[in-house]
Amino acid sequence: MDTHPGPDCSFVFPPHPAWVRAAREAVRTLLTAARRSDLADTAVTLTSEAVTNAVNACRAKGCTTPVTLVAEWTGPGHLRVLVHDGAAGLPVRGHVASDEDESGRGLMLIEHGADAWGVCAHGPGPGKATWFVLGVPTARTARGCWSSERKGETGCTECTELLAAQRRAVDSGGMHQAVQATVAVRQHMLEVHAS
Repeated sequence: MDTHPGPDCSFVFPPHPAWVRAAREAVRTLLTAARRSDLADTAVTLTSEAVTNAVNACRAKGCTTPVTLVAEWTGPGHLRVLVHDGAAGLPVRGHVASDEDESGRGLMLIEHGADAWGVCAHGPGPGKATWFVLGVPTARTARGCWSSERKGETGCTECTELLAAQRRAVDSGGMHQAVQATVAVRQHMLEVHAS
């Protein structure tokens, strides 16, 4: 596989919720151009979470500095998405959202959905960057189970069903359902297919 299956992209926008959809679509378009639809559902969901967290942090702190999204190919098929905001402070981890909560799942979803992720606050100013990486070959992805276009080489019909449910949840825009579907896919992969 080529080191860079497609172009990189960056997107700068005001810290307003109306821009979350545009950020998701920028990542979806990047993956479509790179013919990496296998990463699209997870990448779009995690991008939405990271951008929403950045926008919410800016709004809570009164920060008007634009949010920056960078999506880039960092290795053979490895997509890194970085979302930088200018709001002071780091995201809070450890809050367990109840079924009734409408927020509080962003970092949990990123943690469970990404092959690698982190938050860094290096550099000038009070801001931070949340990043995640997808497409890193691991024991659980080597069998081809992540492709939503076909069954994995293991022939696991549950993978196909879970990935289809994830795609429907992401496309419907229901955040709670998208979180649950993505966590279900990852959990299945770890429990059934991890070596």
